[in-house]
Amino acid sequence: MNHVLIRPILKKTPYELLNGRKPHIGHLKIFGCKCYILTNGKDNLGKFDEKANNGIFLGHSLSNHAYRVYNKRLMTVEESVQTVFDESNNVDQGPMKFSAEEDEQNIFLKNLENCPKKQSVDSAKQPIENLQ
Repeated sequence: MNHVLIRPILKKTPYELLNGRKPHIGHLKIFGCKCYILTNGKDNLGKFDEKANNGIFLGHSLSNHAYRVYNKRLMTVEESVQTVFDESNNVDQGPMKFSAEEDEQNIFLKNLENCPKKQSVDSAKQPIENLQ
C-alpha cells in the first residue's frame, strides 16, 4: 500500500485512498505535555490532600488503552487511564520554554521589534509645559 504510484500525484495518504476520508487523530496527544494523573483509590487521601499528581506525557501503552506518564511526585513511569492533559501552552509556542524569564524576554523583544522607530529628542529644544 505504501508503494502506490498514484499517491504522490493525488497528495493523499494510503488511508485516504482506501477510505475516502482523512483519519481521526483527536485522541493523539502532544508528547511531553503537562498532565494530571488522578489518584482514585491508589493512596489513602486525607482531607486536604491533592486528588491528582503532576506528570509528563510520554506515550501510549502497548498492552492496553492507557497512557504512559512520568509521575513527578513519585518519580516513576506508570500507565494510567485516568489522565487529564494540559496541551494549551504547548500548541502556540512550539518547543517547550525553559523559564518564565525567557518568556518575558521573548515577549519584550517581539514588542520592541513591532514598535515604530523613535527619534531622539533634545530636551533643551522643547518648551516646558505648564502643569495644571
